[in-house]
Amino acid sequence: MELSELKGIGKTRLNQLADAGIFSTRDLINFFPKKYYDFSKCDVFEEDNISKIVLAEVLTEPKVVRFKGMNYAICKAKDEKNNIFNVIWYNQPYIKSAIKIGLSYYLYGKNSPKKKNTFVVSLTKEKSKVKDELLPVYKKIGSFGSQSMANLIGQAIKNYDFSSVVDKNQEQIHNLIDLKQAYERIHQPKSQSDFEKAKVRIDVEKLVPLAMKNLSQTIYSAENRTLRYQDIDKYYSEFKTLLPYTLTEDQQSAIDDIIADLSATKSMNRLLQGEVGSGKTMVAFFCLYLAAKNGYQSAIIAPTEILASQHYENLIKTLSGTGIRIVKLTSNMKAAEKREILRQIKLGIAQIVVGTHAIISDAVEFKNLNLAVIDEQHRFGVVQRAKLASKGKSVDTLVMSATPIPRSMALALYGNLSLSIIKNCPFAKDITTNIVTRQKQPEMWQYLKEKAEQGSKIFVVCSNIDSEDDDENLSATNVHKQLCNLFGKENVSLVHGRLDKASAIKTMNEFATGEKRVLVATTVIEVGVDVPEADIIVIMSPEKFGLATLHQLRGRIGRNGKKSYCFCLSHGMGLATAERLMFFRDHASGFDIAEFDYQNRGAGDIYGTNQHGISADFSVNLANYDLALEIAEEMAADKEKREHILQIAEQTYAKLCNDIVLN
Repeated sequence: MELSELKGIGKTRLNQLADAGIFSTRDLINFFPKKYYDFSKCDVFEEDNISKIVLAEVLTEPKVVRFKGMNYAICKAKDEKNNIFNVIWYNQPYIKSAIKIGLSYYLYGKNSPKKKNTFVVSLTKEKSKVKDELLPVYKKIGSFGSQSMANLIGQAIKNYDFSSVVDKNQEQIHNLIDLKQAYERIHQPKSQSDFEKAKVRIDVEKLVPLAMKNLSQTIYSAENRTLRYQDIDKYYSEFKTLLPYTLTEDQQSAIDDIIADLSATKSMNRLLQGEVGSGKTMVAFFCLYLAAKNGYQSAIIAPTEILASQHYENLIKTLSGTGIRIVKLTSNMKAAEKREILRQIKLGIAQIVVGTHAIISDAVEFKNLNLAVIDEQHRFGVVQRAKLASKGKSVDTLVMSATPIPRSMALALYGNLSLSIIKNCPFAKDITTNIVTRQKQPEMWQYLKEKAEQGSKIFVVCSNIDSEDDDENLSATNVHKQLCNLFGKENVSLVHGRLDKASAIKTMNEFATGEKRVLVATTVIEVGVDVPEADIIVIMSPEKFGLATLHQLRGRIGRNGKKSYCFCLSHGMGLATAERLMFFRDHASGFDIAEFDYQNRGAGDIYGTNQHGISADFSVNLANYDLALEIAEEMAADKEKREHILQIAEQTYAKLCNDIVLN
């Protein structure tokens, strides 16, 4: 069924959906709620400036007041603990006839910052008409309100052909609901248990093709080596003299693994996992150095231009005086400059090529590429990685990930790569992590203002770019305005994913050089941003982030051994969220955090709070991979089913890997 066939969809609304990336009914049913209001967890009225759901009985008839071009409806109500307070609905005059004395209503909102004993409401539901615990809330798209979006998705689910890779027999054996039920419950769950069962079922649907492919073949096939490395020990000794510090035992162990690979008859396919700041990059630099000294070309590819630029500058600094020709290639370069770089790569003049996706393009021809290093491995699809390796013969491949994950999860994502792990940093990090509540926020900002005046560099990370994406006024643009008033406009800058590359790099450089003391950002700084002098990070609403992301963000500070501080400024915690944040506060090891996350995420990263309802993370949860693997193993015996699932995997494999985001 086409989108245009759904009731209520005209040309204007089709364009609005297209602008949001929704082009088909499949896209539409996978447009999941951004959160759910949980009517099973009601609060009482307090002057605490916290968004919440209050169950209250209406005591007086609402009256409409008009004031300075606007209007509001107001009445008195009583919550479950008999607190009597005023309730206000701004610009909703219909409330006067919709609200009845003596009836109870679920009211979502928060106390007025200006009027005492007053609750400002944004959502109202009569108790007797609420049948389910959870009410889905969708991100606004054009003229679609949350309810109209829910109705549209309901239509799409009703008419969608839900063919599944998991047969009915397997569903019964493993106590899984069918796929159509799963989508119905995700979009209209009656309870959190409903949501959890639906999330597991949808994850399994996505993971079974991945598991089947991993059962059938390795992702990377090692080829017979056509080129040999000479004098490895000699060049290893030379390389160590170029470094500003002694390699750690873990770094040396990883290099020993790599040397063994490079000495074997088959090409290298190795995954290097390492803590943030553990020195993975220096291990990769040794590989690049060794290839250049043996007369071969190598390439290191990064997911962002900022990270590629950092690798380029650090390579220039580390290999200064060696005579090795290092070039940078990105899509943002001027045409003449790019032509010259392409010429040097083709002729072999460029020995080490650093860049972004531009390196993979058909225009890039190597003379004798023998080594490919891929940073932040999970951000590149299998097809992209294979295309880079295909630019040479029996290319050795080293892929790196700073996301610590348990071994079973690594195998799910990466197949049967050889694995090296770096756990310890070249220097001990001294980072204190604090959880800060709303009430303590003024004291925290005052302390940070004093630290900035003393020379500290401060990251402030927000989950959203602007107020359209965030209903708590904690978006990056709003926080940037607030901090300009506190720290001075000349000291605060803003970076996020909508900035053009040149502006983003300029902003980061201003922060790195100390021209700006405070950088407000989204999670664009999560990957690879290296500002060694940064010693403070404030994570706004940490309850909105997964543990791995929190760990990556904390890894942006303390990179030179200086005493550093991470502040998690929470705006509402339930018990589950508090447990997660306290574990994060008390543990510095990303591998410990990953294991905790793996064991505790269950059906999904669902963080319940009494104040906000439920925020739902719909990224594929690899904790469900073991179940998917079990199902794949059982179905593999049926040749017809196996071939069908493998066909799906071949068609969607790169997308599957990219969609599996470890939060």
